[in-house]
Amino acid sequence: MSSMSLGARMVGRWKSGAPVDLAPLVDDPALGADPTRNNNFAFAHPDTTLATDQSRCPFSAHIRKTRPRADLGTPEDATHHIMRAGIPYGPEVTDAEASSSTTSAECGLAFACYQSNIGNGFQFLTRFWANSATFVHSSVGVVPVIGALASAQRVIGGLNLTDFTNTTTLTANFIVSRGGEYFFTPSLSAIANPLSV
Repeated sequence: MSSMSLGARMVGRWKSGAPVDLAPLVDDPALGADPTRNNNFAFAHPDTTLATDQSRCPFSAHIRKTRPRADLGTPEDATHHIMRAGIPYGPEVTDAEASSSTTSAECGLAFACYQSNIGNGFQFLTRFWANSATFVHSSVGVVPVIGALASAQRVIGGLNLTDFTNTTTLTANFIVSRGGEYFFTPSLSAIANPLSV
């Protein structure tokens, strides 16, 4: 399996933004660029069994564990939904940098998310879904990209396209946090009528 497809299966999306649930084998840039289609999926397909099939999207994939869609039943409960925005900065990592595990320039992702309740949003998703090795589907592991187990090895299931029962042991941390803050953003109605809140 190529590093591109492994990365896509870990995240649940190809680099273009196309979800592996709709494009499981190769990237589809047109799908990734189409906002009416690239979020229109639920992990459920008539020709597969939702509880066991990982041929399209692994149970441990970042997008699947942080927004499980049909994995938690239908209609989807929006209690834990968040609006996400990631802004990449710096140059792409070169092959030489990747092989030496060093970078010559600062690069990363500035991540922001919005939710109506911090306890039901970001905190809940990271603590109870992303970092739970048994969330929804037993023994799938934590989210490979953001899952944190105090620097311990992470055993992840479902990443191997040829054998979904195989596990992959990850020792590297893909995300190194440089800090974080919580901010209160008032609603437009609160800004328009500050005395009413």
